[in-house]
Amino acid sequence: MSKKLRPIILAGGVGKRLWPLSTESNPKQFIPIFKDLSLFDLTLQRINNNLFKKPIVVTSERYLEQTSKAFERTGLKPSLIILEPESKNTFPAILSAVLSSSNSYINEHFIAMPSDHYISNNKKFYKACKEALKGNQECLSLFGAKPEYPSTEYGYISYKEKENKNIKFIEKPDIKKAKELYSKKRVYWNSGIFVFEKSWFLKKANELDPYTLKQCKKTVEKANKDGNISYLDSTNFSNIQSISFDYGFVEKCKEINMIDLDVGWTDLGSWASLRAFDTNGYQSFYSKDNSLRIERPWGFFQVLMETSSTKVKLIKVMPSQKLSLQKHRHRSETWYVVKGRAKVIRESENFTLELGDSIIIKKKQIHSLENVESFPLEIVEIQTGDYLGEDDIVRLEDKYGRADLH
Repeated sequence: MSKKLRPIILAGGVGKRLWPLSTESNPKQFIPIFKDLSLFDLTLQRINNNLFKKPIVVTSERYLEQTSKAFERTGLKPSLIILEPESKNTFPAILSAVLSSSNSYINEHFIAMPSDHYISNNKKFYKACKEALKGNQECLSLFGAKPEYPSTEYGYISYKEKENKNIKFIEKPDIKKAKELYSKKRVYWNSGIFVFEKSWFLKKANELDPYTLKQCKKTVEKANKDGNISYLDSTNFSNIQSISFDYGFVEKCKEINMIDLDVGWTDLGSWASLRAFDTNGYQSFYSKDNSLRIERPWGFFQVLMETSSTKVKLIKVMPSQKLSLQKHRHRSETWYVVKGRAKVIRESENFTLELGDSIIIKKKQIHSLENVESFPLEIVEIQTGDYLGEDDIVRLEDKYGRADLH
């Protein structure tokens, strides 16, 4: 009988970097970015393959309805839905899932994965999973995605060929370090996808962090079950330290096998990565038909979403063009560079922002934005305030003769 993988799907995050699109009540993994489908839906579709057993999902109590509806849409059945009373990060989540699985399968193989990442080539993903199953089972198989560009948004992994014990983990770098890493061989983005065998994993977890393992055992043992839904015990769960799987287990583990994940992977975790995904020909949030495009002398903007206190715009500035030197009385703005390089003035300060960089402009602060490249600059602007009308603008200088038009 061929080996199969039991998926552990982590679905408790809130996607803070994509606020206000992603919120605590409706986080990134449940947003229908792809027409009627969410990233969580696509994750369930991806594991609807005979390589996988029924999944264990770890999420928050507040997301039970979204989780259940996703299973109904995709037609997949969960093995177990584990509900956390509060967020304690990914290490306790993975431990709780493994400890909640049947004791009859002590040699079961798991694949832990985020629910909010995108993979464009499922066939290659299955091939990588099979490679992990064929390798040494007394180790952690870590899936690394080859960088597609110098990114400051991901952690990196570097290693020497055939010397997996010399793996190095690099925290999210600045743009200079990211460019240096991008130019090197055998450097990967950390995808957050791992394969391991149950008995080895629990033995290793006890060796690396016996306290967290003990607390998770207590939490699971005292969980309340309702069919295939498990409500973790809140009293014991509150005693668990919030710790990521990377920090609590992966970076301390010496037995690691690197798996090349050449599958078109992205975590879509920021405005920049979401925009890059859209411009590569995929239909996502930026492609919604109801976006309103407003022409300006320097280019155009389109409103992506709006509430009573927030507004999200995509601003496109043509080469050598510049927004007026201006200020706003009622709103603050946060700018995220999603394409190009921007020159920004904020009060007496001057900044050059690269892809992925951001800056906060508080209300009444004098500011300006300029495209210094030979191709269009794209900015995601998030406005917050009690009034978000287009007439909340005081232009102090304007190359298009609009300084007196407020």
